[in-house]
Amino acid sequence: LTAAIEAARAGEAGRGFAVVADEVRNLAHRTQDSAQQVQRIIEELQAGAQVAVSTMTESQSHSQHSVGIANQAGERLGSVTQRIGEIDGMNQSVATATEEQTAVVESINVDITEINTLNQEGVENLQATLRACNDLENQANRLKQLVGSFRI
Repeated sequence: LTAAIEAARAGEAGRGFAVVADEVRNLAHRTQDSAQQVQRIIEELQAGAQVAVSTMTESQSHSQHSVGIANQAGERLGSVTQRIGEIDGMNQSVATATEEQTAVVESINVDITEINTLNQEGVENLQATLRACNDLENQANRLKQLVGSFRI
C-alpha cells in the first residue's frame, strides 16, 4: 500500500515502481491465501490427529477388554483341563474295576464249567448206580425165585 501511494505521487516516473508495487501486492495476496490454506491444512491435520487419538484410545479400550476376555477364557480352559484330568482319572479307575470284574467273571465261568463237569460226572455216576441197583434188583428177584423153588 505504501508503495502504491509513492508511485501515485511520483507520476509518470513512478510507473515502474507502481508495477513492482502491484506485484508485491499480488505476492502479498497470494502469500496470505497460501497462509490460509496452510492454516486450513494444519486444522485438518489437527482434527485428523484428534480422530486418530480418539480411535487409538477406543482401540486400546477394546484391546484391554479383549485381554480381559482372553484371560477369562484361559482361566476357564485351565478349569476345563483340570476337570478333564479328573474325568480321565475316574475313567482309569472304572477301567481298572472293569478289568477286575472281567477277571472275576472269567474265574466264575471257569468254576461254573468245573461245576457243570462235576454235575455231569454225578449224573453219570447216578445213572451207573441206578443200573447197578436195577441189576441188583434183578439178581435179588432171581435169587428169590431160586430160593422159592427149594422146599423144606
